[in-house]
Amino acid sequence: MDLFKNKKLIFAIGLFIIVELFSYLGFIYSLVNQSTFIVLAVLGAILSLYRLEFGLLMLISELFISSFGYLFYLDLDGHKLSLRIVLWTIVMFVFAVKFFYQILFRKQKSPYLEAIKKFKFLKYFLYLLGFIVLAIVNGLLRGHNLNYIFSDSNAWLYFLLIFLFIVVYANQDGKASERLKLVFFAAIIFISLQTLFLLFVFSHNLSFAPDVYLWLRRNLIGEMTATASGWPRVFLQTQIFSAIGFLILFWLKGVNLSIKKLFTKNNLGWQFLAGFFLSTVLISFSRSFWLALILALIFSLVYIYFVYSFKDLLKSLLWLFSSLLISFALVYCIAAFPYPPTGGFKADFIDRISNGSEAAISSRWSQLPILFKEIIKEPFFAQGYGKTITYLSSDPRVLANNPSGEYTTYAFEWGYLDMILKFGLFGLSIYLLLLFKIIKQGLKKIKNSDYLSVGISFGLLFLVFVNIFTPYLNHPLGIGFLLLSSCLISKDRVY
Repeated sequence: MDLFKNKKLIFAIGLFIIVELFSYLGFIYSLVNQSTFIVLAVLGAILSLYRLEFGLLMLISELFISSFGYLFYLDLDGHKLSLRIVLWTIVMFVFAVKFFYQILFRKQKSPYLEAIKKFKFLKYFLYLLGFIVLAIVNGLLRGHNLNYIFSDSNAWLYFLLIFLFIVVYANQDGKASERLKLVFFAAIIFISLQTLFLLFVFSHNLSFAPDVYLWLRRNLIGEMTATASGWPRVFLQTQIFSAIGFLILFWLKGVNLSIKKLFTKNNLGWQFLAGFFLSTVLISFSRSFWLALILALIFSLVYIYFVYSFKDLLKSLLWLFSSLLISFALVYCIAAFPYPPTGGFKADFIDRISNGSEAAISSRWSQLPILFKEIIKEPFFAQGYGKTITYLSSDPRVLANNPSGEYTTYAFEWGYLDMILKFGLFGLSIYLLLLFKIIKQGLKKIKNSDYLSVGISFGLLFLVFVNIFTPYLNHPLGIGFLLLSSCLISKDRVY
């Protein structure tokens, strides 16, 4: 797929922009929010009934551009019903009806059932789903708060979508994979445009910046905070896809490339796109993202060295360096425009790395000793979903409600420790084994020059590293990418 000449890609980006604008209008006018919610829910139902792939693609699109699924929501007596939950329910229900209809009339010859049986990673997903069910039951038996159990486990129920992903993407329909790839890249380009636009808004203190800030916070789209360096930190949870997209582009366009082609017009266009994606990761000011991306790239370069040669390693490094320069240039051009800067703009990325005393880091480290203390009590059988701990937080939002800083929660920043606490070392081992199997299968495809599968594998490796400090493998964003990756990599060929 040639991204630079694809009109469908431009159309998809335009749709994402329109949806985001309606979300902002919905923040200002509640009627717009409610009306759009209903329209999109009905559209999701119609598309799912017409063709399951289209309903699933709509659900995936929402996942790519909406951090927590609250671009649109219904306010039900103070409780927000997110569009993500509604779309998930719709596509799951339509799939279940179609699946049972096939079983009823075609029995063992059901196309859905045959596709599921042939899926390479099926048993690992079933084992993991078993531990998820056990963690829910464990939480109920221990008498944990029902609301906490639901809130803690509902993201994990996203794994049930694996059966839909299998029947839609784990077959040989290249057109479905092409549509998915188009939506994925359209979403990443949109996320990068959105991030750069927000950087411009907040670095220039535009008149509507306060409204945009409130919209980001109330709709759980992202956050903007000042940093010690002077940069406005524009952080969207969906920016993980920008990092993953960068890794995929690196493998598609930056590996096994001749020096003569390095500075051609076409390759420079791809490098600009890669720098565009990378600029989003820089602006996120997420140390978790930065560290995970660096580690994923180091492993990529080591893999290139052993599979190809030292010369190929140097060429890949040159491609990476060029993309990094482009990304820095983009960030500084957006933040410093117009020229010369009128607001005395001064900022330094290095300060962000060395600033380890801020509230977020302090609170994160405060969780560790208490988490370990609770994990040791039940390291293998765990304590189920809804398990809470109480620790002292330095977060200003916590201190505003409780000056002592005492904070009780069931959600923790340390992703793997959260998993051990909820479903134990056995459950975590199964999850890691699943990830290992998928990544290993994807890396094998370098023999066939299937760089897309290799790039997807390193995208998963990036998530593995991120999840140490920031939970993504227990969040629909990370789970969704894992499901897609497993289906695309399981195929004999990725289109």
